[in-house]
Amino acid sequence: MKYVFNSIATCSSRIGSIKDIDRLPGLVLETPLVLLYAKGGSVPHLTHEVLQKVTKVQQPLQIPISTVVNCREAIAAFNKGIADFIGLKEYFTFCSIHDPAKPTPHGFNDKDTVSFWPRTGRKQLDPDKYMDIMETFRPDMYQTLCDGDTDVNSSKKRIQKSVDRTSSMFKKCLQRHEKSEVLKKSAVLGVVEGGYCIHARQKSAKEVGTSSVFGCVIDGLHNNGAEVENIPFDQVKPSLRLPLKFLPNEKFRVVQGCWNPEMVLNLVEMGIDAFDSSFPYAVAERGGALVFQNKVHHCSISDHCHQSDVTLGEGCGSNGVNMEHDSDILQTNDSKEPDLKKKRIIENTKDTLVNNGIINTVSQVLQKKHDDKTQSSSANTKYEITLSEDR
Repeated sequence: MKYVFNSIATCSSRIGSIKDIDRLPGLVLETPLVLLYAKGGSVPHLTHEVLQKVTKVQQPLQIPISTVVNCREAIAAFNKGIADFIGLKEYFTFCSIHDPAKPTPHGFNDKDTVSFWPRTGRKQLDPDKYMDIMETFRPDMYQTLCDGDTDVNSSKKRIQKSVDRTSSMFKKCLQRHEKSEVLKKSAVLGVVEGGYCIHARQKSAKEVGTSSVFGCVIDGLHNNGAEVENIPFDQVKPSLRLPLKFLPNEKFRVVQGCWNPEMVLNLVEMGIDAFDSSFPYAVAERGGALVFQNKVHHCSISDHCHQSDVTLGEGCGSNGVNMEHDSDILQTNDSKEPDLKKKRIIENTKDTLVNNGIINTVSQVLQKKHDDKTQSSSANTKYEITLSEDR
């Protein structure tokens, strides 16, 4: 497996692709990439058949081990790996540790172990136990064990412990990976920790960047859950910008969490390659749906700013393009031919969503809800509508 990075000299955004996947040799995953959130090994609310009808694209799956670890014995007995076990063998699988849609309790990690919470309660993993699970699951890609119990409020002492413990676990996992015959075809991602301390981030990024891993997971910015969508970009930007300089361009980069769409675009511009889809799941769980007020801008090719991009052809007018008038788009005050040299812009369009008697206008993106549990955050008011309760 290899990550092919296509450089863009004028900006930090990255375009690339993952190729030569041993288990799926014909599959090419283009980046920026979405990892389908597969809680319990299945995309929430979508069966295998429905998923194939939604999209024919073989999107990679993100499977948090905290949601499937109770199936370990069954997967071991099955002896074909987690992709075959869940009936999605044609999909690329990536194993993470914690469920990004569920808040991770704070303060339960020890010096040599990391705590996670499956349905049966708290469990602890050390590097050896964790790698045993990876050898049973045989994912196409997985991250090393880490202590990511940090957020914006973490103390310097907690951050230092996070970096030191993650470094120790990283070395043990990588050593085990290199010796494993079962995992030799799987890609391993190192984890960059450091909370919101730039110095700690830099130290962690240097260690991962100089190692032989396929890529990295930038972790420790939050403790998972729906509250992640409220984190402003200006808060995380300094903690990402400097560490990214110490990561080689050929290293695949992943950031996990319930980031809102605007934040995802900002992170793509910074050079992040992959994100998970836990945010739509969190919105659906609170009774919402995602809509986008896409404004259509119609520009005239004859505008001076576009002339350098247009080649004149035979049979074309002075502006190089045969343009037909659209009476539905162009609005004029008389019957004369409209001036094509002016930009034609449609703004403030009002769309109506009608579904089974439920009518919501896109301009009224978020309605008030009746209790705090279903209340959407202010950061999400641009994208979400609330389904009516009196269906």
